[in-house]
Amino acid sequence: MPLPPSSKYIQRSGDPVDETERDSITTRLNDAFADGRLTHDEYAEAMDIVYGARTLGDLVPVMEKLPAAAANVPAIVEQGGPPAGQLTQPRSLVPAAVMVGVVGLSLLAVLAILLILIF
Repeated sequence: MPLPPSSKYIQRSGDPVDETERDSITTRLNDAFADGRLTHDEYAEAMDIVYGARTLGDLVPVMEKLPAAAANVPAIVEQGGPPAGQLTQPRSLVPAAVMVGVVGLSLLAVLAILLILIF
């Protein structure tokens, strides 16, 4: 897919490629290859271009052929959680109710034994 005219690879085609840019593209290529969106040959060819590039314009062929990024959802969103407006997931109160009942019955039993012993 051709890059838009506003792309930095076209507008600033003469600018040198810095290591941050090279690492960013390499990461995207690695992800695309790992996800099966690039064949081994496409991946190897693209990596050769990336590491041989001296200017942003040299990267245009790679950027045009690079498949769209997989759904990169930040981890905080990906984890899922309670619906909007709810601070936590509702918890079952059954275990707490059972514990209160057990403690209550235990106290009543102790009280009954004490009453029998006293009178």
